[in-house]
Amino acid sequence: MSLVPELSPEKKLAFDRIIFFSDAVFAIAITLLALELRVPEMPSTQVATEMLRQLGHMTPKFIGFVLSFTVIGIFWHAHHQDFQYIKCWDRRLILINFLLLLFVAFLPFPTALLDTYPAQQITVSFYSGTVAALGMARWLMWQYATRGHRLVDQNLDEQFIARITRRTLITPTIFLLSIGIAFFNPTLAMLSWCLIAAALVVS
Repeated sequence: MSLVPELSPEKKLAFDRIIFFSDAVFAIAITLLALELRVPEMPSTQVATEMLRQLGHMTPKFIGFVLSFTVIGIFWHAHHQDFQYIKCWDRRLILINFLLLLFVAFLPFPTALLDTYPAQQITVSFYSGTVAALGMARWLMWQYATRGHRLVDQNLDEQFIARITRRTLITPTIFLLSIGIAFFNPTLAMLSWCLIAAALVVS
């Protein structure tokens, strides 16, 4: 039995608007990533001989698009899951959610930097810092909502809450560590991001 007070129709509408607005920001951020993929310009007479070479030059942009599309998708899925357990809202939750969405909306910019200047210490670190900040905002929102079962069902298992809390720290921790690695080897720092998938599987 749920021990969270049932929301009034007005409160329920406001809660739904938080989720709908968040989904819209995630969708717009992904759309902005795609806008960075511009068709190469060349005379039509050169398409047969130059197109493959020009597309090859765009490889960093394709990689950046797939990378950030995946990152945003992972955080959208996490946000969706979190709000399956967060049952009500208050002013602070809205502010923390806005902080999370700020980093989501900002992510296309460090992605564009990484696409333009791949495997550079400053661009890798800037991208890593942005994703780490996004991850910490998600951790903060989960912590705030679940501490003392503030905004979640009182029956929600404490061990489950602790497990999700640990999982929320995986992505920001790895991206923060990659900043240190980037000072010595930016390419290795980017490869270290792949550890997230393995860490999430075993956590």
